[in-house]
Amino acid sequence: MFVLPQPREVKLGEGNFSLNQSVHIYVDCTLGQNANVYAGLLKDEIKNTLGFETDIIRTNKIGECAGIYLSLTGEGEPEAYVLSVDGQSAELKGADEAGLLYAVQTLRQLIREYGAKLPVMEITDQPAIPNRGFNHDVTRGRIPTLEQLKKLADTCSFYKINQLQLNVEHSYLFQNESEVWRGSTPLTAEEIMELDSYCRTLHIDLVPTLASFGHLYELLRSRTYSRLCELNVDVNEPFSLTARMGHHTVDVTNPDSFTLIASRIREYMNLFSSRYFNICADETFDLGKGKSKEKVEKEGVKNVYIDFLKKLCDYVIACGKIPMYWGDIIVEKPEIIKVLPEQGICLNWEYSPEVKEDNLKKLSGTGVKNIFVCPGVQGWNHMINRHADAYRNISGMCINAHKYQVKGVLNTDWGDLGHIGHPEFSTVGLIYGAAFSWSDEILSEEECNRRISAIQYGDFSGTLVDIFRDLGDNECVNWWHFVQYKEEMQKDARTANLDIVMSAEKAEIIHKNIAKTDELIAKLYVNLHKLPAYAKQVVNAYILMAEGQKLLGHIGATLRSCESGKKYPSTMDNCTLAVAWEKWFMKYKELWRTTSKESELYRLSEVVFWYADRLRDLQ
Repeated sequence: MFVLPQPREVKLGEGNFSLNQSVHIYVDCTLGQNANVYAGLLKDEIKNTLGFETDIIRTNKIGECAGIYLSLTGEGEPEAYVLSVDGQSAELKGADEAGLLYAVQTLRQLIREYGAKLPVMEITDQPAIPNRGFNHDVTRGRIPTLEQLKKLADTCSFYKINQLQLNVEHSYLFQNESEVWRGSTPLTAEEIMELDSYCRTLHIDLVPTLASFGHLYELLRSRTYSRLCELNVDVNEPFSLTARMGHHTVDVTNPDSFTLIASRIREYMNLFSSRYFNICADETFDLGKGKSKEKVEKEGVKNVYIDFLKKLCDYVIACGKIPMYWGDIIVEKPEIIKVLPEQGICLNWEYSPEVKEDNLKKLSGTGVKNIFVCPGVQGWNHMINRHADAYRNISGMCINAHKYQVKGVLNTDWGDLGHIGHPEFSTVGLIYGAAFSWSDEILSEEECNRRISAIQYGDFSGTLVDIFRDLGDNECVNWWHFVQYKEEMQKDARTANLDIVMSAEKAEIIHKNIAKTDELIAKLYVNLHKLPAYAKQVVNAYILMAEGQKLLGHIGATLRSCESGKKYPSTMDNCTLAVAWEKWFMKYKELWRTTSKESELYRLSEVVFWYADRLRDLQ
């Protein structure tokens, strides 16, 4: 059975229930209108998978004739359900509306696996962790279209994720920040409110997430608000992708700083129905290094940090919401968390494949009960996600989540340095997080990949995700290093070190990565015709990005050759390589526009064209 997440209990019987054109979907007439939506999802699944239409009928006669029945028991734990299939019918009973929806999602997966002949079985299921979320970065380069965000919500719901966060720093159209968002295509109020309504129908809590302390580069380098930055800002300094990641913390000593942040929180909060608000407050690297230096020397950096964070939390609570905040600063001195309101939620993130439980143990030791663990899908700074690392990180963090009985898991997907990776590549990691937060049974990587290949991509050989994983593991050049070298060269070519991109030792062997990538691409082409349309699109995106990975390897080796005068195995003619790089980027832009607004695509253009020009200059 390919179902994900793994149900709590499955009892298989003998025989089958045959779906055919005479089978109807019956909805208990006492249910609300959302049940019609769930029945519609099932109807669409049958049409897309089996090719025929079924009728949806509302009835008060549950189970009287052959068909698929949707009803509520009104009993049991939240989100629990029972799915019973016998020789005549399939009955889906939810403890509540969410449980009924998840019963439908499970049946959809079974239809994808078994087609029109469903085996007799009874599935009894409920979640092990109540809050199962996904945090998607929409602020550091890539802003998804509303259609793409709805598709993301659909995927979350399909795998029983009940919380979605969109990480925002400057990419919402704040009324008084035209200077800040003018170079982008920000999310609008109408888009967010429509997405919020869409998510509610799917029992997904769309939680507003807004940088409110650190990570305010775009806001605090503007002429309007630069005076509120911890460090002195040269507003004419060229934009930097790497600097955006590390600087621009708000000046906590200026009362106007809190006034600005509070007004942003209030304006953004009003768009959402969620009772939560994530104020972030992570990576405040500059605190105490500028305008707050004297205050920090007197009071201590952690005390200054926690005082401002408490002020933000108190404001969110006064607005009737529950604050969330990242825990990376707090874990350095966990006892300070007791200063914060107890209803607040600490988000403990860790992204290493070698997961430790030290930070979670420290936080739990303080007596704080509201903790989420936050792993990551390992896509940032890569053209293709590192799925093997994602599996190890997410499974390890979820094991700790079950051990310490935390309140939630919030899986994360970041977009560092322009968000070069294709959003669809994070789906594998999203499913890992969904599977291991719903169920405390941690499937092996091989088994999980086999099921994802089948359920998500229609590959019942079960090998597709393994190929995706191997492509990511075969990376030639890290995108962060690629961008870093370009920006260091622009700052001072005399001190920039090409070893950042490619050392002489790596240049000697990078041709092996390129050859291996070619082998993996060939494997994808062989079975492409067997896949459904959606999977074909995803596979072709992987192929394109794998070609990009190869070009990064060629560029690194060729630049190293130009610098040393030595020809390496993967060195290419400079001008030929520049042309190939530019042609690849034309295709990349087409792929970008299938999921995203223009957003900061132009910033990626600047990186690509700089390298093309550099190659030609060195010819």
